[in-house]
Amino acid sequence: MLIDLSKFEGFLESMSRINRLQLEIRDEAGEVVVPPSSEKGPDQSVDLQPFAQKVMEGWSFQRASIPGRAVAFGVPIQQGGRVVGSLLAYGASDVEMRPEDMEAFLAQTARLIEENGACQREIEDITDELSQSFEDLHLYSRIATQIKTLKFSDSMLKSLMEEIMDAMRSDLAFAELPERRMHNVRVVKPFLAHKFKDPAALVDGLVDSIPAEAPSLKENYFILNHSEEQPVFRRLHPEPYRFLAVKVVHDHHDYGWLGLFSMNLGSIFRQSELRLLTSMAEQVAAIIANTDLYQDLERFVVNVVKSLVHAIEAKDVYTRGHSERVNLYCTMVAEELGLPEQERQNLHWASILHDVGKIGISEQILNKPGKLTTEEFLMIQDHPTKGFNILKPIEQLSQSLSGILHHHERYDGKGYPFGLKGDAIPLVGRIIAVADTYDAITSTRAYRPAKSSHEALEILEEVSGSQLDPSLVELFSRLIVEEMEDVEEEPPPRTGTLG
Repeated sequence: MLIDLSKFEGFLESMSRINRLQLEIRDEAGEVVVPPSSEKGPDQSVDLQPFAQKVMEGWSFQRASIPGRAVAFGVPIQQGGRVVGSLLAYGASDVEMRPEDMEAFLAQTARLIEENGACQREIEDITDELSQSFEDLHLYSRIATQIKTLKFSDSMLKSLMEEIMDAMRSDLAFAELPERRMHNVRVVKPFLAHKFKDPAALVDGLVDSIPAEAPSLKENYFILNHSEEQPVFRRLHPEPYRFLAVKVVHDHHDYGWLGLFSMNLGSIFRQSELRLLTSMAEQVAAIIANTDLYQDLERFVVNVVKSLVHAIEAKDVYTRGHSERVNLYCTMVAEELGLPEQERQNLHWASILHDVGKIGISEQILNKPGKLTTEEFLMIQDHPTKGFNILKPIEQLSQSLSGILHHHERYDGKGYPFGLKGDAIPLVGRIIAVADTYDAITSTRAYRPAKSSHEALEILEEVSGSQLDPSLVELFSRLIVEEMEDVEEEPPPRTGTLG
């Protein structure tokens, strides 16, 4: 993909106004792709074409006298070891241009264009890779949904150990998980609780006393049928006991132990009991491994979606930091409203991901300084629905989808995509709409500069009840005013975009 040289028209026009020079860019065929900002005669493009070709063929800074103007200068624009165009500068006879100054100026300008082009390519490559990963996301989300049915929990483990203790006629059962000590479980027969002053210390002693050279450890278990037989175990409890422990192992990863302790020496641990405890240990290990995998998948999904947001913001110079700021404002509102934790989480992800549907919109449209065409505006209007469809397969984000889908509904029912009105718009969507609008107003846009916080709050008040929920506007404005009162001087305008 070659550099889109036409993207630099506004940049060169600004430079021309500053130094009274005419700047233009020609592609590798010598055709003008960024014309000078002022009016020019019909022959201007023609009389500079030979000079542009000379610049590109010479791969270096060039100067020449051109009929009708004092002198012209030019440097090649390179990409990937080849010349893809030329940057030309010229002026009237009354404009003084020293060759050494012009060479430094043009070389630096061309370097900026080349670096920007490299960033363009990298952004497009990242966007393509992320877009291609959606099929993988569908697969991972389906796997995560299945794994969730086996999710590890303290209550599950405690219930399991109680059942094992009763089924195997033991006095104490335990799950010892060194990597998850907060999930360790020790259950004791209620009528024997007085015999176990410190079950945790007893279990730790039992596990630590298992001899590393015990032959049975090759098969992931250890049995002691009478504690009096081994002094190291005898001193752990005043009464004789028997002890069985089975390793919790999955795919060569050792998670810990399941164990049984019994003071009934009238029997021994049978092979059937060993097999049952071993089976339970294998299931627990699988559940732990699946839970770890599920959590890894959750992190994977969230990180990929975050990467999508960053890819969108990288495509559009006016979006950088927008999602994070909207998220910050929404968090302030959620705290003030006292929303339950689950609703806060839903709002958290919805506010960060509300613009994810823009991944499929051309950066030329996102950065367009002028008025959008009807077709272009329809593409922008479609981004809430696209975002909803992109994230819908991801089960972990399912409760955040309403905020993403409805953050452009209007309180008066004239918004999109469904024209919902008033309280029919989900609260998450109404909150994001207020934060999104405020950040858009206080951020520099392609077609206008940023406004101050005071101006933004006045605009919010004007659209309160029509575009935005009036009660949320009132609450949001109060929070922003309180924040401004805590700061002596308002920070400079940020760069951002309207969601």
